[in-house]
Amino acid sequence: MHMHPPRIRLGILDSHPLVLKGLTAIFEKCTDVEVLGTYDDSVALLDAMSSMHTEVVLMEYFLDDSHHDGAELIPILRRLHPDTRVVIFSASQDPGVAALALRLGAHGFVSKCAPEEVVLTALRRVHAGGQFIDPAIRHLLPDSLSPIFPVAAQRIRAGRRIQALLDSAKLSPSERVVLKTFVSGINVMEIAARLHKSPKTVSSQKAAAFRKLGVSSDSGLFRLISSTSEPY
Repeated sequence: MHMHPPRIRLGILDSHPLVLKGLTAIFEKCTDVEVLGTYDDSVALLDAMSSMHTEVVLMEYFLDDSHHDGAELIPILRRLHPDTRVVIFSASQDPGVAALALRLGAHGFVSKCAPEEVVLTALRRVHAGGQFIDPAIRHLLPDSLSPIFPVAAQRIRAGRRIQALLDSAKLSPSERVVLKTFVSGINVMEIAARLHKSPKTVSSQKAAAFRKLGVSSDSGLFRLISSTSEPY
């Protein structure tokens, strides 16, 4: 008796209706993928997931969404739905963006320029418990994010680089705490709650730290961390 592979219960999040329509058309041809829903808003996705078991979320990182962007949504998904796997399907091919998404907890990253077969491979590998990084950018990522390194080793090496960067910067104690917490995958709202500060204060301290480090974006920060030498 022929056994079909288990179907991947998939939710798709993207700000653009044409992308959602195109992805749905691709997955409808696959016997091992079931599209549970498509969403153009992060809140709609989270609402649906509260009552529907979603095994994999395929989502854009840069969302035209007033509620959450990728940097905020990935940690939320990992906290609320720890068994759900997250694959970023992004228009960006910036390795800094990929590094940031993976450090925040995503299990895969695929460019929207990738062939259909690559997208399907990413979904299947991540659903099976693995990690997938688009071959077009894999070689540009720092060693600490290479799939061949154990997770513990990734965290140790990334932690050393972050510590070396913090030690070299003239940050205030508050800026140091905010930045170290942020790079661990915690968003501004959660940092504010943890530190008993207002989100505005935390955002200001994060921005001040960015200025002192000479970066202007989250992806720029993670590129800087990746290029920082590990202490001996």
